[in-house]
Amino acid sequence: MRFIALCIVALSLAVITPSCSKYPDGPGFTLRTKTNRLVNDWKLTSYMVNGVEFIDAIPQLKMVIEKDGTYSRHSTELVLNQLQSVFEHGTWAFNDDNTSLFLLKEGADLPLQFTIRELRAKKLVIQYYNKITNITYLYTYTTDK
Repeated sequence: MRFIALCIVALSLAVITPSCSKYPDGPGFTLRTKTNRLVNDWKLTSYMVNGVEFIDAIPQLKMVIEKDGTYSRHSTELVLNQLQSVFEHGTWAFNDDNTSLFLLKEGADLPLQFTIRELRAKKLVIQYYNKITNITYLYTYTTDK
């Protein structure tokens, strides 16, 4: 009888408790903090512009987000049959409700604001909207760690 009552209470709590996810495509519940999920070595696996996938145009992009609030990005791509590499370093921060990620490149005055669409232990999906050009960029990163 106790087991049945416990099951009813647990089911009731599961139904009336709101979802723990702040992200549209994120996990419904996780025990890891948002910072612990974000801090990782990420590799770009998908790149979309206004909903169109750019498979051939994906640069070799790696992003390392550190727990101390710093990040680095390294990209390598073929431009006019020449290999070009770009390295970027700066700081990162969440907004107040942890739904956006700010990346402030070293030497820049203003950070780029990315909306977090999905934040899992092995997958990060962030979206950037350029208000001037009216273009939406969607970046999907994965990790093996």
